[in-house]
Amino acid sequence: MRWRSAELVMKRWIFRGIVIFFLVVVLGSAGFLFFFYKAVSEEAAARMERGIIDSLIFSESPVYYDDGKSVIGVFFEKMHRKYIRYKDIPPNFVKALVAAEDKTFFSHYGVDPSAVVRAFIANFRAGRIAQGGSTLTQQTAKNIFKREKRSYVAKMKELMQALLLEREYSKEEILEMYANQFFVTGFGSGLRIAARYFFDKDAEALDLVESAFIAGSVKSPNKYNPFIKKTRAEKKEAMRQAKLRKNYVLGNMAELNFITGDEYREAIEKEVPFREGRVTYRLNVVLDYIKDQLDSEYFKSILTEQGVDNIATSGIRIHTSINKEIQEGALKSLRRHLPALDIKLTGLGGEDYLDKYRELVGDPFRRQQGEEIPFFGRITEIVNDKENPYVSVSWDGGDGIIDFEGLQPLGEAWRKGKHGVWADFTKKNIPEFLASYKAGDVVALEATANVSDSGKMKLVLTKIPSLEGGIVVLRKGQIKGMVGGYFDRFFNRAVDAKRQLGSIFKTIVYAAALELKWNTLDPLQNIKDVYPFESTFYIPNPDHDPESDRVSILWAGVKSENLATVWLLYHLTDRLSMNEFRQVADSLGLSRKSTETYEEYAARIRDRYGIMATDEDVRDAAFEESKKEIETDLIFGGHEGLMADIGRLHYKIDPGELAVEGELDAQIYRWSFLRLQGLNQSMKHRLAETGAPLLSSSLPEKERLLAGDLTHFWVDPARNRIIYCETRSLLENPALITLAADLETSDRAVDPGEIWIDGLVPSRILDSIQAHSSKIYERLKSYRKFDSELLYRLSDFKRLVNLLYVTRLSERIGITTKLDPVLSFPLGANSISIVEAAVAYQSMMTGQRYSLDGIHSAAMLPIITRIEDRQGSVLWEYKPHAERIFPERITGMISDILRMVMIRGTGRAAKDAVRLAMDFEGRKVTVPLPVFGKTGTANKYTNSSFVGFLPGPDEGSGSLDIKEGYVIASYVGYDDNRPMKGRQIVVYGSSGALPLWVDTGNAIVNESSYRKAVQAADLAFDLRSFPRYGYSDFHEVTISSGSGLPLSVQANEPSAGYLRVLGDVESGGSRTILKRVFEPMGGAQNAKE
Repeated sequence: MRWRSAELVMKRWIFRGIVIFFLVVVLGSAGFLFFFYKAVSEEAAARMERGIIDSLIFSESPVYYDDGKSVIGVFFEKMHRKYIRYKDIPPNFVKALVAAEDKTFFSHYGVDPSAVVRAFIANFRAGRIAQGGSTLTQQTAKNIFKREKRSYVAKMKELMQALLLEREYSKEEILEMYANQFFVTGFGSGLRIAARYFFDKDAEALDLVESAFIAGSVKSPNKYNPFIKKTRAEKKEAMRQAKLRKNYVLGNMAELNFITGDEYREAIEKEVPFREGRVTYRLNVVLDYIKDQLDSEYFKSILTEQGVDNIATSGIRIHTSINKEIQEGALKSLRRHLPALDIKLTGLGGEDYLDKYRELVGDPFRRQQGEEIPFFGRITEIVNDKENPYVSVSWDGGDGIIDFEGLQPLGEAWRKGKHGVWADFTKKNIPEFLASYKAGDVVALEATANVSDSGKMKLVLTKIPSLEGGIVVLRKGQIKGMVGGYFDRFFNRAVDAKRQLGSIFKTIVYAAALELKWNTLDPLQNIKDVYPFESTFYIPNPDHDPESDRVSILWAGVKSENLATVWLLYHLTDRLSMNEFRQVADSLGLSRKSTETYEEYAARIRDRYGIMATDEDVRDAAFEESKKEIETDLIFGGHEGLMADIGRLHYKIDPGELAVEGELDAQIYRWSFLRLQGLNQSMKHRLAETGAPLLSSSLPEKERLLAGDLTHFWVDPARNRIIYCETRSLLENPALITLAADLETSDRAVDPGEIWIDGLVPSRILDSIQAHSSKIYERLKSYRKFDSELLYRLSDFKRLVNLLYVTRLSERIGITTKLDPVLSFPLGANSISIVEAAVAYQSMMTGQRYSLDGIHSAAMLPIITRIEDRQGSVLWEYKPHAERIFPERITGMISDILRMVMIRGTGRAAKDAVRLAMDFEGRKVTVPLPVFGKTGTANKYTNSSFVGFLPGPDEGSGSLDIKEGYVIASYVGYDDNRPMKGRQIVVYGSSGALPLWVDTGNAIVNESSYRKAVQAADLAFDLRSFPRYGYSDFHEVTISSGSGLPLSVQANEPSAGYLRVLGDVESGGSRTILKRVFEPMGGAQNAKE
């Protein structure tokens, strides 16, 4: 019995323990909740007053330059907020908002228990705070009270804050608060802004459809906003999503009996009637770019994790990489050069820009304070004095004069446009110039800080140009400056304008070649030729007369040779072994996959890429291989000089498929092997008809044959060779005599094998090619069409690999626009933005591609460096993320090409033009700095572009370093792609975009932090030893100034026509040995840093 008694006692103690435990838990929880509620109440009390709530609703978010002090602009400025009282809110909007966000709003006490339970279960399953279950009251509370990182404690505080808010304010007051704080666009928030922005009307005038859309979009307005989308397809999708969201809200309204069935059925059929309204004038593309990034999922998720759900009331501070001096210098350059260039092209007249000015800026006759933007005035007087000419003007709130100095910029441009680039503008030209104006005319003006003798402001006469442009500056991946057009607002031409940038793309081809065993000193064919590819024939045209038929890769870049660069692209993989070619094809997804059958692979290559593998394709492949096989025979046969000509031969050229334009194109057809072989057979047949005696050296026998048909046989006395040609006009040598005439006076022996067919190739060599080709053909045709042993030798497949390689490389180095793989790729057939070009050149110059946490998008380049809350605590900070793209060997060779462009090539106008102003031994001096770059001129002069690089000072030593440098990309062109051709000038890359680039470069090197970092005393020595590419195996090589090809060691003394460059070479006794490296897609160097 005792054990039973002990058991009973034990059970009692366990029961008491459980009761005590639950009491402790309950009382402890109650105590915790009480003190937690008390702490939350005390904290909230300071923010619960209506005046404080209103000030929080009207929070501003300043955006700073990289100095952390100067303000670029402010998001959610008070001037961009328009408060609405509850009594003025349309009833349909109240119903729509409740239906969309909080169906039980008018019946709960700030918290919806069922929604909280659902959110708790979802968060528990997700292992994190993924769902909020927030009521409208909770959402309002989050925007009013201090935010914290997402956590269960933060969620509890939010619930209590909602209860406190409900206790203090009515439902109508809470809705009023919410209606004035929800995010609409980066520059405004609240219902009035939404009504004006989306529908260009007052909030009171919103109808049911419009109210339902706004209420449905409060959480994700950018998803449904067609005005911010870049493409037509994106706009269409946004409008489709907007209608779906609107209909979702209408469905909820009908379910809650807020609207009748007829109202519902009528409203769901209607489209959302978007009509963009003006909500602000003070915009620029930098703020737009930052706003779009803040609206991205990347930053939204970061801010949400930090407790910022609505940036419109968060008061966050945004720090950026934009440098104030660089930004102002770039914008000033664009506004200075575009009007002058526009006048050179079109004269003083032009479009009426008053309406456009009103739309983009505001009142055209009111000077915009704080902005160096032109404004308009009316001419009140023209004084045409020989010594002191001037024009008086007035505008709203002021007047001033334009003296000769103020007339000169436009006058200079006007004279050059009429008479040529060498024309000057002097005071004697004033009467003719001012004859274009009269009193009462409206003119564009620029303000200056100078004052005339009469005390009036001095002004500069300008023009609002129809010509446009853009500039972007990058350093270590970050945007340091960005100008999106003359007005620099709304449409960002630096990012969103896709332009044909011309020869900018050539450098990408050179970079690809250097990965695939080419060297910058390799020779390239630089003559007009035809390039067959998949049943098409491409004949590129030069944009200038080439100095040499053969140039190095270096010189192709320096002189911007179209023909040589297209030839290089066509032959990009020619130096690879079959195994190396296989690796490249595999990296592009063009080899057969392990999971593919032969039939599936054949169908993929044929149907997706158009590779047909016909019998003629196989014969062409055999012919190309035979040309390589006879190279040894050529060398030992004394025909080494023919190797380039043999390489130029095509298997077949059908003149009926060519768009022949003149004699030069007709010459291309001569290089068809089948044509030459036909002539070869014809020659042999004619000789056979003359009989064997012609082959002897007996003069009497030759005389007997002179009456025979030797019409097509010619003798070149200078070269001592016999030529067979059936179209004499195609032969370039006029000093030929007929073979019959030659035999009358000589005892020449005629060897058929040494007769030059069409003056191009000896008969014996054509026969040798034919023999090798037939043998190879028999071997190749034993394979199936899409076996790699055959496929990898087909011309179309090899060109496909070449084209896909350069487009894939373009993607790797930062071009996110989808590019067409076409043979005109090096000449700029594809359209991209200049910011993509800047990223690409940064990758090629430094070997690194920077990104924002691995996000590769032109819209997400690093520009935001830090985000702080209203108290100054850091919410997020940028950490550089670099990916190694190229080894230093390749970046060094690319850099040297771009350096020589500026010294000897198309960019030489900028040589010594970027100058650092500094104090040296008590004197003011300017020192020219080394520059790198590439010009680009689009077809028909529709676009002028320049992308280049400036070295920057190393933070430690102050020495100039490419890795510390700045990329600048600029363009000039009409928005409608009109040709930039005037009466006297056409605009090239060097005359349009390059001046903008030079001005921006000068703004960079004379920016305060750049100047402070440069060591003046060491700069002279630094420049003598520059450039330093970080690759130690470069050696000086002497090259021809006409072709860029290396000279022999014996001729290695610099003189006129020669110059020294850096090359990746080895010493080889009497000749230069070029190094070759196979590093496809960066090879082993393609690693994260």
